[in-house]
Amino acid sequence: MTRITINLNVLTLDRLFGGDLGAYVEKARAIEEAGIDGVVMPDHVVFGNDAVYPYGNWTVAPADSWPEPMTVLSAVAAATHRVKLITNVLIAPLRSAVLLAKQVATLHALSGGRFELGVGTGWQKEEYDASGLPFANRGDVLFDQMRACQALWRERPTYLQSDHVNLDGIWCSPTVTDASPMPLWFGLAPTRTNARYFATFDGHWSCIKPDPDFVAEGRARLEEALFTGFGIEKRLKVRAAPAMHCDAAGTPCIDRTMENIHASVAAGVTEFDIPMMFYARDPKTFDRFLERIGGVQRDY
Repeated sequence: MTRITINLNVLTLDRLFGGDLGAYVEKARAIEEAGIDGVVMPDHVVFGNDAVYPYGNWTVAPADSWPEPMTVLSAVAAATHRVKLITNVLIAPLRSAVLLAKQVATLHALSGGRFELGVGTGWQKEEYDASGLPFANRGDVLFDQMRACQALWRERPTYLQSDHVNLDGIWCSPTVTDASPMPLWFGLAPTRTNARYFATFDGHWSCIKPDPDFVAEGRARLEEALFTGFGIEKRLKVRAAPAMHCDAAGTPCIDRTMENIHASVAAGVTEFDIPMMFYARDPKTFDRFLERIGGVQRDY
């Protein structure tokens, strides 16, 4: 039997309440009271005027609100007691390794160990250009960043030399201790090359595509690469949105979507991130939406 987790991706929550960013905090308690397991924030620092999303339909315009996720989750942490606080995913190479380590460890400690770090490299070259950072080698930058973060959380002082990080007797507090571990999730393509992240950091997979066939094939590919390349036999946890189902009018329907999540569970999804933006269109439907996903059966 599989026990699944239901998280809520709250991006665009402010849109439902007149553009008020305070809605993220105000509604955090309602999210927790509904029985939802985690609050999820995605990340983009900036948008280019002509950015083209490569993974399907895009529902957020460049001028729309996109709050900084660590800040939002810190505020949500103060307003809640139980829900997990999740980035899915933070575009880590846009931040320095030492600053990222500090931010993550601080939020994890402040929240009583409820933070989970999901990271990726992003898809938008314009974002890197605006930050004055190279786009081409972002995968190697991410790998070195995660090595640096784990070292800074565990070693005092820290010594680590790599192509993108230079830590020579560096101290960083607070730390992430074995007594309060923090899961790492990687929002990366399921390739043999990317298997190094899951092997080196004992990470799990955030899958950007909700299609169950893609999930099943990608999970199997990563698990096979872990075994043949690193000698690691591991069943990956998988975080993904559920495959969307619509009503007779072609409108995304949360009832039909949640009634059909068994295909995603069979494909290997263990944590669902439900994207609120597709299903809740006003304050009234938001309340019903919370009730529906909070009451989803967890055992399959």
